[in-house]
Amino acid sequence: MLKRKMLRDIKGNFAQFFSIFVLSLVAMWCYTGFQSNVIGGTKARKDFNSSTNFSDGWIYGADMTQQQADNVRKLDKVNDVQLRSQTLGKADEDHNSAEIYCYFQSDSVVTRPYTMKGEDYDPSDESGVWLFYRFADKWGLKVGDKFSVHVSGQDIEKEIKGLVITPEYEFACASTDADTDFHNIGFAYFSLGVLPQDKQSFNQIVFTCEGDPLKLESQISDALDGNYAFIGDRKSIDGYNRLTDELDQHDSFSYIFSGVFVAIALLVITTTMKRMVACQRTQIGTLNALGMKNRKIMAHYLSFSIVSSVLGCIAGILLGIFTLGKLMVDMFGGEYYSVPNWSAGYDMKSIVLSLVIVLVCTLTAYLSCRRILKIHPSEALRPAATKTAKSCVFEKLPFWKKLGFNARYNLRDVSRSKMRAVMGIFGTMMGMLVMTLGLGAYDTVGYVRQWYFEDIQNYNTQVLLKDDCTLEQAQQLQIEFGGELVAMDMISVAAESHPVSDDIISCKLAVTEGKQLFRVSDRDLNIGSLEKGKVALTMKQADKLKLKVGDKVYWKTATGDKWIESEIGLISRHPSVTGISMLREDYEKEGFEFRPSMLVSKDDCSGAKGRDYITAVHSMSDLKKAFDKSMEVMDLLVYFMIFFSLLLIIVVLYNSGNLSFNEREKEFATLKVLGFQSRAIRRLISAQNLWLSVIGVILGTPLGSVALQAMMDSNGDAIDWPCRIHWYTYLLAAAFVMGVSVLVGFMFSKRIKRIDMVGVLKGME
Repeated sequence: MLKRKMLRDIKGNFAQFFSIFVLSLVAMWCYTGFQSNVIGGTKARKDFNSSTNFSDGWIYGADMTQQQADNVRKLDKVNDVQLRSQTLGKADEDHNSAEIYCYFQSDSVVTRPYTMKGEDYDPSDESGVWLFYRFADKWGLKVGDKFSVHVSGQDIEKEIKGLVITPEYEFACASTDADTDFHNIGFAYFSLGVLPQDKQSFNQIVFTCEGDPLKLESQISDALDGNYAFIGDRKSIDGYNRLTDELDQHDSFSYIFSGVFVAIALLVITTTMKRMVACQRTQIGTLNALGMKNRKIMAHYLSFSIVSSVLGCIAGILLGIFTLGKLMVDMFGGEYYSVPNWSAGYDMKSIVLSLVIVLVCTLTAYLSCRRILKIHPSEALRPAATKTAKSCVFEKLPFWKKLGFNARYNLRDVSRSKMRAVMGIFGTMMGMLVMTLGLGAYDTVGYVRQWYFEDIQNYNTQVLLKDDCTLEQAQQLQIEFGGELVAMDMISVAAESHPVSDDIISCKLAVTEGKQLFRVSDRDLNIGSLEKGKVALTMKQADKLKLKVGDKVYWKTATGDKWIESEIGLISRHPSVTGISMLREDYEKEGFEFRPSMLVSKDDCSGAKGRDYITAVHSMSDLKKAFDKSMEVMDLLVYFMIFFSLLLIIVVLYNSGNLSFNEREKEFATLKVLGFQSRAIRRLISAQNLWLSVIGVILGTPLGSVALQAMMDSNGDAIDWPCRIHWYTYLLAAAFVMGVSVLVGFMFSKRIKRIDMVGVLKGME
């Protein structure tokens, strides 16, 4: 009997219970969609790290020897140790003079290249090169082709023996790009024997160990007699850490988005169950009088929430894994990151969260029903006493009597149905937040594009120079085409002169001539200038080291053996190049040789192509096209946000309007008898929805920028994207929310016209 009653009640209140189903579905859809990407990616990385024997620690220094490696190997908790040499090279002009990180090894024990095609890496094979699979795929290179790279002052051309990937380059981005473009970045493994005898030296010791490698630093320092630059762990490897940050971001999103929809579902359940139980007061009394236990009646009413939420959670899990989860894996695992066998995954957390959602929904329904179920059967059989009319808080407003009928009517209704009003406001507030977040991402991309290509990069052409380009050749090129010479190098920075590894940050050094073609911007993104005798340190690194203008910062190159002290003259910002910027004259005063890596100029430098010491000439339009292509992922983000915002607002406002209609059906029938037209009654519902939407929009407007900035900051310290949302974007998002609110009002037109005035009014007798 109760099962049939449940089906009839669900049919009679289909909109409300369908809302619970949809909200539970979307909550689990968001959660499992993001989590399937996180779980699948985490599992694939774990297998990847294991199969390659990925390093736990990196020891950097100059001319490191086999004896040093043996001394490290003897330490407790150290497992495998290997020497290698890492040098940045450039591909030939046919391959866009891409940055190629070259590794020269005589062994392959730690961080072994993972073979995608061809032969496994053989460090004794001096005739071959093992090339980054993603780079080769972009350029159509295959096993058996010849590949040439300019490195350490010489051109090395070898046959491609295999296409490989490695955990150190799960993420790869060229220094000239704002985001991943595999045309411009790659790595290659060679045998140490391909280098001339006088250049066969090592600058890294990589090792695996038990526990935190940084805690072994004192032992390593003793073993090496202090003859090393610094020690890093996996967090210091940007190519590995960027994916870690990405997965952490998706993990946070899974809880945030699902939490929003669960919160709305709870509000819907609260209002729906209170209304249903109140309307079925006499039925509950009858069931009690017939001898049915309260716990059985309670179980009956709880079953509405249980059935709706369980079905929604099951559908959400399936949709999350096979739609959103697969889409994200294809995008991030297939387009932006390089991890083999990355597929959508799932674990018991999805089942546990589903049970939590069902439990919370059931508990909410229980709290909504228990008060009426405590009423004695004899009392429940009688209709509920009419509530004593009370003045609402709005009636104390000084202009209350000047308000029209519609305004006063709706204000009284909001005062009587506070929970329904809260649901409408909270739902539209979250809808506004999500809509602003999605549309604001477009604005932010456009702003960063302008900031990067027009403010910081104040030039039209970029000429990349080979490693063996002499200063005289670079200066002659500068005389011919004008512009500014810029040098780039990898460095480590710290806040103390004798730092421990935990306090060291790996980043970049940019050395300019101060001609304001390659520029820096301050914290407020205003273009600044480098002061003589001082350096500019990027904001995220300064904040992490707790440094400010006027403080001392210490830095050294990857092969340097001493820390250089510099005074901070500016806290700067850059979207993708983090570290220190300084003037050439200050750099040379520290005893370094200025070796420019590029010339930037406002003039057309296409005439420089083909020269032996030049690897590539890029126009600003080429750089912008590459940036725009890498930002295509934002399209998906915007569509995703708009879809869920639309769904959220429609569900909330329709459910709020539907509850309002059902609760006030007798009032509407009375108004019809008094001569009110259907369109006038519809305006009552639309006006209330519109008011709640306006309040929700106002409350949600500032939250959009906060959420967007938090999303940008979650990309890690290597990325600094300031959030920017145009005023008209807020208006567009608000207009969207208001438009949906108005459309929802029209959904009740037919129902208002079909009100049975006689039947409803008879029920009031």
